[in-house]
Amino acid sequence: MKPSKYSLGLDIGTTSVGWAVIDLEKERIHDLGVRIFERPEDPQNGDSLAKPRRDARSARHRLKRRRQRLNYLKRFFVNEKILTQAQIAEILNPKSTYNKLDIYALRDKVLNHELTAEELFKVLYQISKRRGFKSNRKVVEETDSEGGRVSKALTINEQLFTEKGYKTVGQALAQDKKYTEHKRNKRDSYTNSFARADFIHELEEIIKAQRSYVLKSVSDEALRNLIYGVDSDGLLTNSSAIMYQRPFMTEELIKKMVGECTFEKGEKRAPRASYNFELFRFANDLTHLVFIPKSTNKHQAKREQLQLTLNPEQIAAVVAEAKKTAKITYKKVRQVAGISEEYAPEYVRGKINKDDPYGDKNEFGKLKAYHDIKKALKSAPGDWMKVDNESTLNEIAYILTTEREDVEILKKLSELALSDKATYAILKINPKNFRSFGHLSIKALQKITPHILSGLTYDKACEKAGYDFRRKSASLEQITNPVVKRAISQTNKVVQAVIRKYGKPYFIKVETARDLAKNFKDRKAIENENKDNQAFNSEIKEIIEHGYNIKPKTKRGKNLLEFLRENNVPLSQNIDANGQMITKVKLYREQNGKCLYSGDPIDFQAMIHDDNAYQIDHIVPFSRSNNDGLTNKVLVKTEENQEKANRTPFEYFGGDEARWKQFAARVNATYQTRDVKTSDKAVNSENYKFNGYAMRKKQNLLIEEYKNDSWNARALNDTRYITRFVQNYLRQTVDFAEGDDKQRVFAPNGTITSYLRKRWGLNKVREENVLHHAADAAIVAAIDQHVIYRANLYAKRGEIIGFLAAAKTMNEKTNKLTGEILDDDEFMKAQRRRDALQVLSDKHFPEPWSGFCDEVDLRTRNINIESLRKKLQGAHLYDEDFLSQIRPIFVSRMPRRKATAQAHKETIRSPKAKDNDQRTVRMPLNKVKLKDVENSVLKESDAWLYNKLISLLEANDDNPEKAFAEPVYKNDKKFDKHGKPLMPVSTIKVYSTQPSGFLINKDRAFVNNGSMIRLDVYQKQNQKGKIEHFFVPVYAHQIGGNQPTPTKILPAPKGFTDIDGTFTKVCSLYPNDYVQCYFKNTIEEGYYLAYDSASGRITILNHSAANKEGDNRIRISPRSATLIKRYDISVLGDNAPELQWPGV
Repeated sequence: MKPSKYSLGLDIGTTSVGWAVIDLEKERIHDLGVRIFERPEDPQNGDSLAKPRRDARSARHRLKRRRQRLNYLKRFFVNEKILTQAQIAEILNPKSTYNKLDIYALRDKVLNHELTAEELFKVLYQISKRRGFKSNRKVVEETDSEGGRVSKALTINEQLFTEKGYKTVGQALAQDKKYTEHKRNKRDSYTNSFARADFIHELEEIIKAQRSYVLKSVSDEALRNLIYGVDSDGLLTNSSAIMYQRPFMTEELIKKMVGECTFEKGEKRAPRASYNFELFRFANDLTHLVFIPKSTNKHQAKREQLQLTLNPEQIAAVVAEAKKTAKITYKKVRQVAGISEEYAPEYVRGKINKDDPYGDKNEFGKLKAYHDIKKALKSAPGDWMKVDNESTLNEIAYILTTEREDVEILKKLSELALSDKATYAILKINPKNFRSFGHLSIKALQKITPHILSGLTYDKACEKAGYDFRRKSASLEQITNPVVKRAISQTNKVVQAVIRKYGKPYFIKVETARDLAKNFKDRKAIENENKDNQAFNSEIKEIIEHGYNIKPKTKRGKNLLEFLRENNVPLSQNIDANGQMITKVKLYREQNGKCLYSGDPIDFQAMIHDDNAYQIDHIVPFSRSNNDGLTNKVLVKTEENQEKANRTPFEYFGGDEARWKQFAARVNATYQTRDVKTSDKAVNSENYKFNGYAMRKKQNLLIEEYKNDSWNARALNDTRYITRFVQNYLRQTVDFAEGDDKQRVFAPNGTITSYLRKRWGLNKVREENVLHHAADAAIVAAIDQHVIYRANLYAKRGEIIGFLAAAKTMNEKTNKLTGEILDDDEFMKAQRRRDALQVLSDKHFPEPWSGFCDEVDLRTRNINIESLRKKLQGAHLYDEDFLSQIRPIFVSRMPRRKATAQAHKETIRSPKAKDNDQRTVRMPLNKVKLKDVENSVLKESDAWLYNKLISLLEANDDNPEKAFAEPVYKNDKKFDKHGKPLMPVSTIKVYSTQPSGFLINKDRAFVNNGSMIRLDVYQKQNQKGKIEHFFVPVYAHQIGGNQPTPTKILPAPKGFTDIDGTFTKVCSLYPNDYVQCYFKNTIEEGYYLAYDSASGRITILNHSAANKEGDNRIRISPRSATLIKRYDISVLGDNAPELQWPGV
């Protein structure tokens, strides 16, 4: 059964998509569900999931290149007949006498004395391993946070060289006291850093000094090939040369990564630093800049058409000024455009300061890269005249954006016919403004920008340029945040699946989570803020219910209790606290225990015991502002609230200047700005957050001009970027059903959906399960203009009743309903009268249709199919045919069938095994106990240290913290030249049973298995004729190429270890595959999460679980199962097996 006309609601989060299909003609929920997926990031720090593998790969490549350098050095000495392979092997033998040589002393000696071949080899070998610091861009090295510390150390060491006359790095390390304690850098310390150029200089000096000795028969070409890897023409001949540095990033690689233009096929996107793109962005911002009279607010200015925008001449004048001035403020824009000082910008970027209430001094914008180049060429005006044109500026921006090496940049800049002075000046430009690309090509920019300069907005300019703005404005290529990209991708899968099942939608309505487009850090901050709010709410509840007997943990909870104590507020006990009461207590503390309207103290006990003594008032009436947040709420005396009615504070007090001044003084005293420049960063952060809250609250409390401004239009228009992107993406990817309505994709404002959800009694319980996402989607799908309008009228219910009560005649009542409550231009009077009377007759908050709230509640319950159908019998338009198709929501989860993952754990272990499965692991000495020492390799390899550790532990009651509080040394016979014992012990090798793994490096090392990709399930009859199941974990290293199918059973049963022809394969389980395990009397089922190869137990997850923790994880031993079934759950979850209750 398909609905003939339906609305699809989508609730999109970072890990979920709730969806609901609303039958618009029959006014019922046709279907709904939830799709769950994981964020593509490390849950601990937000890093890319590929980062560990990428870092490991980089380390392998780095070590490989170093190994190649060292191997080439060995070949050089052999090929030049300086040393034999046997001699080199002996030199590098850790036990040889050559290992005792002081290499740093040799690096000092080599400059003035002849070295033996062996000594010279050791010197060159050390320099080949540690070649000094080299940045591809010197300017990056000097400005980067870490590079800055390195650069500082390089400068200090250069000064040391100059002051003390050291010729080389080796000489300084050997002679200077600064390097006595350690020659190399320590963790997070860069004091002993030297530039690559210094090491090259040292090599050149070594070669020069030893040319008459060991190297006398070696050709210049061979030496150049050894050190630089290039021939006399500068062409690369040896990538394994000691000082060869491969390019970090080439122009070709960057070109491959740059996407195509949004509009021009085959054209690459332009650098953001290009003149065309900077001009486009600046001009586009100017077209959106609106000025309004300072004496009005944005709502009044819009209604009365007092807004000013810039005309083409004004835009051109501001652009010309932006090319002269590096920073353009809002004041400068106004002055250049010739706009009166009586006007201020409607919106201002950045923080508003007390001494600049209109943001005149705030930065509007600038041509960053343009001025970077202009500033660099300040001392070369002739070159600037050559550069100051669109083509050359674009070329310089392209070079600085795509090239990563100084050498290549100089090479490309030399083609521009500039002086050497200008070329090097451009080279020194900080690259921070030359790092990324826009979404349009130069070709598209050249077509669009002239229309923007003529005053058209971006969408209109695109149309004028011949581009289809709506069809091209939302591509997944534009999204760089992987979390957002996956969320939109999964949303698209849901939408397409719904269309395949139910046909074309008539409307799609979208709500996006407020943290969807945030980065990991911001999402964590929101998460922590939510947790803190929940904890504070719980503490308020406890304070109300248990008085002073509780001990709050949150800072706000402690502050509240302290405030109540200081003011001798008596606290009762055994009182039930609801959400409204918690909000009252918050506002009570925030307002310092006073009614903001009257200034009178609030009686805390009366507030707790009598709901009618004090009320929470919307500062700007909700019916006019659509603002139900705490910034629009105050706690006031009931009589004050009733008298204020549907007015703002200024409309209430404004006629009495004395009262208004008193009120304003109270507000300013209550919401004073806090210091954000203390020595405590945490306090600064907290105060900064409060200041933002206080500023928004004061704006609502002290606003003087706020006329009736119905929120009907705004309620269906969420203006956040990510929401607009999703809207545009759906518009261009979805084919809608035929109909007269032009707008098909709506994004209800989050404030209104939250308000309606509360009023409809559909509160979320996130901890129970994820089905609330489907409820949210149903709410979103049901919201339309009529619902919004009726909700708006209901919000005015108190006002309407008050007006009618004051009217004396029927004629006056009619006038009140039709002329004084609502603006004349909103609706026809008769319609308004009918609607207003309808609201007065309603006993409950209006629903989309009768019984909607109960329907959403029932359809999103986690119950079995029989119970659901029974509860829905008799529901609005739920006939027998429709009831027979209804099923409880089955949550669909995105499967993980990707075969690429970590092949093995990083730790390389000895291939030797004890008792077949015990291998050595390093254990920190401060964790080692007697049993560990007894099970260590020391028992066999170092009796002295073994006995030493045993005696220390026995003397300290087997407490390693006490036993090894003082350093322990490997023996008592070796000391340094200062008499200090050598070789402190920090870890010991202990045998432990290791998880399964495999041998690598020609069986010379053992590693533990990496990621398990899947679990192969087999079955076989036992001797008694009963079915038994056996499991073969398949790891990442076993997949790919022509590798045989894994057969090793884990844990290994008695009698056999591998799968053979007598086994029958049942299935392969990947993470998030749905599995049912049938036992004698029960069925265990859920999404497969993991397999424990040691115990043979699998972990599954309840389909609707809110998380993967605690009781949601079900562990079962499936070997004895009579049947195991695996299901491929569809995107909508509509092909899932009927759940077995209880048990899921």
